[in-house]
Amino acid sequence: MPGAVAKRYAAALFELALEQGQVEEFDAQAQFLEDLFADPQIRGFFNSPRIPAERKKQVTKRQLADQLSASVMSLVLLLVDKRRIGFLPEIMHEFDELTDKHRGVEEVTIVTAVPLTEAQRQAIVNEVRRFSAYGDLRVSAEVDSGVLGGVKVKLGTNIVIDGTLSSRLNEMRDRMYRYRHRGIGA
Repeated sequence: MPGAVAKRYAAALFELALEQGQVEEFDAQAQFLEDLFADPQIRGFFNSPRIPAERKKQVTKRQLADQLSASVMSLVLLLVDKRRIGFLPEIMHEFDELTDKHRGVEEVTIVTAVPLTEAQRQAIVNEVRRFSAYGDLRVSAEVDSGVLGGVKVKLGTNIVIDGTLSSRLNEMRDRMYRYRHRGIGA
């Protein structure tokens, strides 16, 4: 349900941005709001049932009037009124994905156990380009000790390469489990 709510609001905001010819401006504001709501104190304030909606709206208007267009401000105030402000980061993320598609940019996330050299990173990006429907890739690299070894590459929200040691071990465990429970194993 939350994903559907975020997509619906993001699509409406995107249509409005296109109509007003302000896709880039709205996208910058969406990134600003996504970063702002990453702060636990800000999220706590807006998600608190003890703080009345009117107080939240007053603070929003006072603090964000210079950073947000009238349309984006209206969305934030509407979300406060509808008690859906907790969805704002997800809405802004969905909006960012829509603007990326509009521009022909796709997000690539490379996850490894250790940091990559620039040459390794570029080799992976060159390989991933084959799977992308878009010309430009926005690449981010993450280090995750849970990977154990190898690399996992996500293109948008889809995993296109999973050559991690942890996934191989999980596959081997699953095969052994299936083998054993077919009545053939020991």
